Amino acid sequence: MTVPAGLHRTSVDGVVRLVGLVGAVLLCAGSWAVVRAGAWAPPGLAVACCGVGLVVVAWGVAARAVLRGTVPPPGWSVRTLALWAAPLLVAPPLFSKDVFSYLAQGGVVARGLDPHVLGPVDGLPAGSALLAEVDGHWRATPSPYGPVTDALQGAIAVLTGEGVAAAVALHRVLGVLAVLGVVWAVPRLAARCGIAREGALLLAAANPLVLWHLLGGVHNDGPMLALALCGLAVALRGIDTGRFGPVAAGVGLVTLGALVKAPAAAALAVIAVAAARPPQRRARYAPLVVLGIGAGALAVVTVVSLAVSGATGSATSWLLSTATPGRLGSWMAPTNWPGFAAGALGGPGAAAGTLALGRTVGAVVSVLLVVLLLVRQWQGRRDPVGTLALVYTAVVVLGPVVQPWYVLWAAVPLFASAVGDRARRWTAGAVAVFAVAVPPSAGDFSARVPDLVLAYGAAVVVAGIAHLVLRRAERAPPHAGDR
Repeated sequence: MTVPAGLHRTSVDGVVRLVGLVGAVLLCAGSWAVVRAGAWAPPGLAVACCGVGLVVVAWGVAARAVLRGTVPPPGWSVRTLALWAAPLLVAPPLFSKDVFSYLAQGGVVARGLDPHVLGPVDGLPAGSALLAEVDGHWRATPSPYGPVTDALQGAIAVLTGEGVAAAVALHRVLGVLAVLGVVWAVPRLAARCGIAREGALLLAAANPLVLWHLLGGVHNDGPMLALALCGLAVALRGIDTGRFGPVAAGVGLVTLGALVKAPAAAALAVIAVAAARPPQRRARYAPLVVLGIGAGALAVVTVVSLAVSGATGSATSWLLSTATPGRLGSWMAPTNWPGFAAGALGGPGAAAGTLALGRTVGAVVSVLLVVLLLVRQWQGRRDPVGTLALVYTAVVVLGPVVQPWYVLWAAVPLFASAVGDRARRWTAGAVAVFAVAVPPSAGDFSARVPDLVLAYGAAVVVAGIAHLVLRRAERAPPHAGDR
């Protein structure tokens, strides 16, 4: 009895979804075992790494089908995202300890102090529970985030006091809202670019980096990215229909995103070019349009900054601390590699000068590439969504710091744009690589290298078996049992 290929694909999708769910459950359970420490920590780390491998393999198989032209059934991507995300919502903070810095910064705000001047160790009383898990790099470091972040972190601190678990839970609620914003924006941006909505959702919103870092790790990049993409979608809708209201609302949303974390401001430049270029406007009006968008953004910045400064006194100090993450020597940033090599060969003195040179060259080249990309958008050779994705690619690759969650700045809009199949394949590969680049349990593993090697070894074996099973399921001929 012949069964339609679509039914067979549906059965394969069910296996993919199940493998990812098992992986998410293992990641959650293993991470709790690591948190409890003791004898259960090494096997817990192995279980968590195996979970990471299963989710990456499941998403990779589904992504490969999409990149080859198979569109998932309506609603499949969102339901899969929800299924894979559910176990991570009750997991401990994953892949980094940044959320504990957020709690401490919120505690500083709640005490009426400026988190952009005082680091957690200076702004909180000795012995505060909010300091216990803050990474050593950030204990004395001022906050690099904007006044919207200050307001959110301060509100959570006021509500939860010294309750770390409750505060993490509320930050995770913000992460869920951010992912919902991404889920709202991606299909609208994809439709404008002529990309299948369901496939774009699977690639952009259900990928492991979203699960790991916007939900599991609860990074501020989630609200930033959601506001930037929602604002871009709303503004482009207004530009396409010739209505001022949506454009203004979109600019406002993007500006709020930049007041969470500065990189969202890149979307303002893309919106300005889209609104100013012909045929939307005559060329002679372009400067006025750009100035109008800039003035609107400045108005939002001023109002929000003054409102928050009433509690913290940080009306302008946040502008001076946005480069704080650059103090960290990021091994993932290509601009740092010459400095690291010079340090290995010539010592710390050689490293410092070469690091500074590499970062300066990276900044200059990044600015030139951003200008070139905006010019290409003005000429109509690149759509606004693709321009934003490539701008973020330049900013991240040539920046002084690269973190796995930074990849989402470029990857999410890129999967919703018409940049081409090759770029989408390379980006999917980058997502998979960065999804396994750091251990699921944050911390210093320098004294536990054997545990880490064994954990990754187990993950390779488990992920390899899962990949073979899924490949066999894909290649198996359809039969009546698939119904």
